[in-house]
Amino acid sequence: MYQNLKYVLYHGTIATIEKIDISQGKGRKDFGKGFYMAVSRAQAVGMMHKKYKEAVRRSRNKRDSDFTEHLYQIELDALAVKTLNIKFFERADEDWLDFVLMCREKGGTPHHYDMVIGPTADDDTMLCLKTYWDGLYGTVGSSEAKRILMNNLETENLGIQYFIGKQEVVDHVIKSMKEVDWR
Repeated sequence: MYQNLKYVLYHGTIATIEKIDISQGKGRKDFGKGFYMAVSRAQAVGMMHKKYKEAVRRSRNKRDSDFTEHLYQIELDALAVKTLNIKFFERADEDWLDFVLMCREKGGTPHHYDMVIGPTADDDTMLCLKTYWDGLYGTVGSSEAKRILMNNLETENLGIQYFIGKQEVVDHVIKSMKEVDWR
């Protein structure tokens, strides 16, 4: 059981959020399609800056000033969290890797958990996963291929993320959300 459950989390983005909408999440992420929050303020700011740079790079006919960065502080309702079906990953191990591989390969939210808490895969995750799925680390599914993949993901440097993939869970557990200064 995860002993250090956090109730104040952060979300960095380039979008203004009035209300969390699970359907806006991307489909092939570590724990599925949904809403992600970081334990560390610094990690959320880093993700916010990454999203900003990516949006500027991908945009055509837009200026850097057309995008704004937002950091949200989110408080979870401790009593509501206790009612959830939560999957905890204490560390990036083979169970965590199998779960991430399943979620990224299948897309959507291919599990029944209300919340998933565990390490965040690093920035090069999709490249590493594609290399793994292409068999370049060895036979897909083998312990050796997974060991090489884990080494390439630099799991010792990962932050912790909280994931919610159901709108009714977000609506139930988010006690408050406010934009805070990230500078």
